[in-house]
Amino acid sequence: MVIRFLFFFISTSIISQEIKLPDSIGDEFVFFKTHDNKISFLKNNIQYVYKKNKWIKNTLEYNSSLRDSSIIFFKKGFDNVQFKHIEINSVSHFILNGGGPVLKLNENRIERIDNSVEQRNQFGAAVFQHDNQPHMYGGYGFWEWKGYITYYDPLSNQWELCKFDTPLEPSPRWKPLFHKKNEFLYVLGGRSSLKESRNIDTVLKDFFKINLNTKKVELITQEVNNQIPLFSSSFQGFEIRDKKAYVDYTNSNILVLDFDKNLITSFKTEGMFKNKHLNSPVLAVGDSIVFIEQTKNNKSIKVVSFNDIFKNTSETFPVVLVDQNMAYRKYFIILTAAFLVFFLFKTFTYKDYMKNLIAHDYQWLYFQNKKIRITHDQREVIKLLEQKGSFNSQQLNRLLSPNKAYAKSHSTLLRNNFIEKLNSDFKKLTNNPEPLISSVKNPSDKRQILYKSNQKFSQKESFFSFLIKFN
Repeated sequence: MVIRFLFFFISTSIISQEIKLPDSIGDEFVFFKTHDNKISFLKNNIQYVYKKNKWIKNTLEYNSSLRDSSIIFFKKGFDNVQFKHIEINSVSHFILNGGGPVLKLNENRIERIDNSVEQRNQFGAAVFQHDNQPHMYGGYGFWEWKGYITYYDPLSNQWELCKFDTPLEPSPRWKPLFHKKNEFLYVLGGRSSLKESRNIDTVLKDFFKINLNTKKVELITQEVNNQIPLFSSSFQGFEIRDKKAYVDYTNSNILVLDFDKNLITSFKTEGMFKNKHLNSPVLAVGDSIVFIEQTKNNKSIKVVSFNDIFKNTSETFPVVLVDQNMAYRKYFIILTAAFLVFFLFKTFTYKDYMKNLIAHDYQWLYFQNKKIRITHDQREVIKLLEQKGSFNSQQLNRLLSPNKAYAKSHSTLLRNNFIEKLNSDFKKLTNNPEPLISSVKNPSDKRQILYKSNQKFSQKESFFSFLIKFN
């Protein structure tokens, strides 16, 4: 019982590990993590960093001009709703929601680095960095949803429009689920207005990716799997082990999205976020997630390890449902295309193979792309030449007159006419002046004539047998 109690106590303490917020931090602050995975708060020009189990307070230098201080002490609220944090070259940047002002926190100084105005044009945009520059996709402003990408240009200190070869075709939106990975920006869902009414806000269910280097857009599907419980989010999500994660507050789950593998895994959290501070994000810090929990007037940071989350797998499902019939058709098309390529290859190979042979079958003699008809007796002689390379006059006599004996002179005439005709046919076929068959005295029997071929013959191989032969 003691062991069970200790085990339960330790497990509970791991799951429920909490950190008190800095004293007098109030309600307005930006909750983020530093480049070295430290929990941090930014309250105007004051930064708090959690190190070695205590809060380190740092009062930051800043330009006190009206231009800078109006953003550092932003009157509409200095919090995670108004400012989106991204990290570029290990330096924290804070992008004003809607676009325009950019704050950079570098060591002991916070400064405004842009030369723009408060744009109010891309509220709820997907904020990310690419090529060490802040980017925003989509958003809402001036009574319409946006479907373009802007980026902060450090040369002009202005926000510029990211130009594509053709306009981005996916519907304009705000609050999408997204993941920037390498040169790709994956975008899933978001919210926009119905075509029938600009006043009705609707959830989008498409999924596409943008190649930020080639400026190409690939629509993956018009409608993702309906099992996905979340199609839009006011927060930017957080990364877990190179994957993007979002909190499904309705079902109290964490969704881990692996867009490369077309997979979403849902992890049960058993009411973990029921007291989460509404206007602050969930962060992945080291091997844990952290978020602010608020109960009555008390706020604290809750720390939950990945292991405690990943052991409660709820279900796994694809982002895009694969049509099995479509998959079979795809495989059929691939196999058919492969067979056609193989067939054409074999056809040309067969032609080249036959081009270099003197081949025969039961009624034709072939050479290159030509052929000539042969008689039964000619075919039998060619078969003898193919098998043995020669034959004698007695063998030819038996072939030409199997049932009747002739005088020697007449047999000689029959043989000579036969050989002359075969040589003539061969000359017509090949244009070769050299005779196909030559005759000499048989060295082993001077009474006989020995006939030899100057060419090699082959039985013609059918295209089908050649087709199924792989060597």
